[in-house]
Amino acid sequence: MSILASPWIMVGLDVLMVLYSFWAVSTQKGLQRPAPAIAAFLALWLAGLHIGLSRQAIFAPDISGPAFLAVILAAVALVGALLLLVGPVRRLLLALDQRRLLLLQGVRVFFGASFLMMAAIDALPRGFGILDGFTHVGAGFFGLIAAFALADGVDGRRRAWFANLFGLADILVVASSLALLLLPQIGPHHNMMYAVFLPAPLWLWFHLISIWKLLHADGPGAAAGQS
Repeated sequence: MSILASPWIMVGLDVLMVLYSFWAVSTQKGLQRPAPAIAAFLALWLAGLHIGLSRQAIFAPDISGPAFLAVILAAVALVGALLLLVGPVRRLLLALDQRRLLLLQGVRVFFGASFLMMAAIDALPRGFGILDGFTHVGAGFFGLIAAFALADGVDGRRRAWFANLFGLADILVVASSLALLLLPQIGPHHNMMYAVFLPAPLWLWFHLISIWKLLHADGPGAAAGQS
């Protein structure tokens, strides 16, 4: 097996995503108190995910596409509940300005690159891997552009809308395609699931919170971007 198909690459990317996220919000007031608990929870989440995927013990091998999509949606709902119902985490997230929320998407560039590598060695169906790789690179890149535009006050609000809608569409299309079209080819324990069941739900909620702030125009980053 090529080293590029090793699950440890995806484990490493998940760890990178967690470290990058802490760095992106490291100057946020109120982070210090919940940070150790959040880090411990994410470490346990990743460890459990790795054990389940590596042992192929999470899903029945013949799970149907609609049932798998329902599991993905349930995971997204559970993540949303944890983010919004745990007081310290909710307060931290809602206090993030638009610049930080969009900066959090930047690490997706590395996930996109990994999907392109998987496609190159046929560890993913080539057409899907190339398309998904480029859209993930685009989602991360557009998030960074919007974050810097907001910081400079250069039409940042419009760029924030574009980055959020593009990134949200990327997650929804990829998740539904995996479940409804590709599941018979790759199976429910493919390395892609390291992205589907850890960073993707978090990215989706970061997008939704950013959009909520744009709609309510109550984020300092959004205000800075009105020009």
